[in-house]
Amino acid sequence: MKATVFSANEWLYSDTPPIQGGDQIALATARGARCACQVLVEAQGEAELSFSLDGAIPGTPQICQLVDVMVERNTGLHGFVTKPGDDPSDYISRAAPFRVYDALKPVTNSCELKGGQAALHLLWRIPTDAEPGVYQTTLCLSAGSTAAEIPIEIQVHAARVPIQGSLKVTNWFSLENMGTRHGLELWSEAHWQMIERYARLMRDGRQNHFLLPIRLVEFEQNPDGSYCFDFSRVERLANLFFDLGFTCLEGGHVGSRLHWSAPEFVLAADRNIEATGPEGYQFLAQYLPAWRQFLVDHGWLDRCLQYVADEPTDTSAADYRVLSGIVRKFLPGIRLIDAVERPELGGAVDIWVPKNSYYEQHRDAFEAHRALGDELWFYTCCIPGGHYCNRLLDAPLLRTRYLHWGNFLYDLKGYLHWGFNHYKATQDPFEENAPAHGEGGTTNLPPGDTHIVYPGPDGPWGSVRLQAMAMGIEDYELFQQLDPAAGQAICQRCLPAFDQPNEDLQAFNQAHDDLLAAASQG
Repeated sequence: MKATVFSANEWLYSDTPPIQGGDQIALATARGARCACQVLVEAQGEAELSFSLDGAIPGTPQICQLVDVMVERNTGLHGFVTKPGDDPSDYISRAAPFRVYDALKPVTNSCELKGGQAALHLLWRIPTDAEPGVYQTTLCLSAGSTAAEIPIEIQVHAARVPIQGSLKVTNWFSLENMGTRHGLELWSEAHWQMIERYARLMRDGRQNHFLLPIRLVEFEQNPDGSYCFDFSRVERLANLFFDLGFTCLEGGHVGSRLHWSAPEFVLAADRNIEATGPEGYQFLAQYLPAWRQFLVDHGWLDRCLQYVADEPTDTSAADYRVLSGIVRKFLPGIRLIDAVERPELGGAVDIWVPKNSYYEQHRDAFEAHRALGDELWFYTCCIPGGHYCNRLLDAPLLRTRYLHWGNFLYDLKGYLHWGFNHYKATQDPFEENAPAHGEGGTTNLPPGDTHIVYPGPDGPWGSVRLQAMAMGIEDYELFQQLDPAAGQAICQRCLPAFDQPNEDLQAFNQAHDDLLAAASQG
């Protein structure tokens, strides 16, 4: 048997030889945070691998089997995917096609050896009240008559990450995929139970905001033009998420677009109606006050943000401003948030969420809005590509963790991504991760953009990227505890800008050790 250990901050591939790893590993973390490592095992001629941990580490360890997924296309220089003739070798981790270990299949004390090989992901969540110190454990492996042991040392620093952090994190999710991908009837009790499992996985990844689309609200129009609204499904979902520790409800977009270049928005609740036209206004003038009263009745008004319409373009900016004015009129006291990259829309939004690349390119314009009292987040999606930090499957894994170092670098208060589990209708995320996209399938999304979790046969599976995000968020919470100048000095050693990540593992480990030491002195 060959068994070697790897950092949790580097990708493992289906063809990574175990000999490239080490025979032991030392990890370091804070109280209230997590740490992890990966193990590759080769035991030819065997069908099953058994494992156990011998030693006491604070907290219950989570052991998952790493499942490899296909990366069929590479990300483009600016986003989406490469075009014929492009050379992405300067900024990707590996040329497509290839298979990479990302999905995390929960296991207990054994797993299948596929072709005589298996990969494990070991993770510890250290309790906030753990005693600082150095702890040791041993991973014991056996397959048939062969066995191996890997020593693991974890240094728990005095620094503490709060259970409820300050960084605001939202991943938009598909409630429909939480049912259909598991063969469940939508809105059956089994579907509700599956939604809770996905919500727990979000919360485990330190997500604390949740978006509830307007289509969840059932409504009827009476002969006199008035509407009746039923918020019962929204109520149950909101209670579920708040009970799990989420802190903020995001009201779904009231406007949608028929195509990217459309100059006007249509109602998200009825795409046959122009949102700012007479019929749209008649609907919104009744829906929005009813929505606000629902929030007031449940004591959620101060726990809610409201989306207007996603990503207004130059051609739809004027209509967006009108639509935003309608929303403000009927939802006083609720801040408006959107992915908005038109700085000239000042006054139409309270929380600006530009892409990280666009923020850097137009930093002065966005900071001018912050100086007037607005809040700044950032988001990533199919853009940016190239060297920019994003959470894609063909980029060095550290870029996913560095996303939230970027939150600290620029004092951006939140992070948004559209794709928690937004697989396309015919997409198998284990075998297709750059699906066709756009009007008429004119391009492809970059690998992994649609999702950061996987639909396992018995429920949702997490991912290496989701854990990397969570560890990056925990790093952010530690940075927030430092003197700003000291924090910036450490952060900028690894991330002086979103497109300049230092992907050297030794450099990251040293900076992370210094972060832990500095946060432990407070």
